[in-house]
Amino acid sequence: MTPERLLEAAWPPMQATLSSADEVPPGRFLFERKYDGYRALAALSGRQVRLVTRNGLELGSRVPSIPRALARLGLKDTVLDGEVVAEDASGQQRFSAMGAPGARHLFFVFDVLRDRGEDLRGLPVESRRAVLERLLARARPPVQLAERAGGEAGQALAEARRRGWEGLIAKRRGSAYEGRRSRAWLKLKLRQGQEVVVGGYLPMEGKPRALGALLVGVPGPGGGLRYAGRVGTGFSDAVREGLRAVLDARPRAASPFHPPPRLRGARWTEPRWVAQVAFTEWTADGKLRHPSFLGLREDKAPGDVVREEPRGT
Repeated sequence: MTPERLLEAAWPPMQATLSSADEVPPGRFLFERKYDGYRALAALSGRQVRLVTRNGLELGSRVPSIPRALARLGLKDTVLDGEVVAEDASGQQRFSAMGAPGARHLFFVFDVLRDRGEDLRGLPVESRRAVLERLLARARPPVQLAERAGGEAGQALAEARRRGWEGLIAKRRGSAYEGRRSRAWLKLKLRQGQEVVVGGYLPMEGKPRALGALLVGVPGPGGGLRYAGRVGTGFSDAVREGLRAVLDARPRAASPFHPPPRLRGARWTEPRWVAQVAFTEWTADGKLRHPSFLGLREDKAPGDVVREEPRGT
């Protein structure tokens, strides 16, 4: 099969549900490292490889070292699921390094959906992991097997904290691969992060070509884009100027937020871009406390954004 046909046969990717350690029953879950990059599916047919994001956007041309490394594995009619991450010059994994000059990109593979044309999604997660370990036995960076943590949720999170990870993905023992958001996969975060929709900006005083803060929101429970606050940190001077140029290309006269916030001097833009931010907590009125800009998400559309809150299992 061609890589395109393989992807069609394995689509859509499974997604995890945000949760917390005290909502993970003991003895029922395995734990893997949570990565902060672009979710990606790789379809391999011999030396033909296609690497795409969760929305089906072509990614291989942006990180060509990864398709080349996958092709060397010689896998036939295989679909792998994983995360493309970026390391900065110091070797630290950072979302903000995605696409930056000099960044090193790695593909951490955490699941296999097809191999030799056989659909493996119905197999238990333990069996799929065993197949994956066999397939990647000869793999070398930039292709790597996703890291795991042992013990129950509290122990695994303590290990993740010691190793400087962002968090964990808990996978229910015996579970199949579901093409939807599922409670069989749970996200356990050590650091708060949120995808937000950009709806405008505040200009920076004294720098006419730069922005001072992004104005962001998340979809509300009854529909519409709810204002979630301003993001004014995490930008270099070059990023501030570059973002303003991008946003100025899609201006709009009125606020895209419902209800519209009262902000003097705000410049509104079409809500087409998704940003990744770090923050400390949600306030009682639905705003992000101390948000910091990490980067734009070219792999996500505004319709993909949800306000992430832990849910019970």
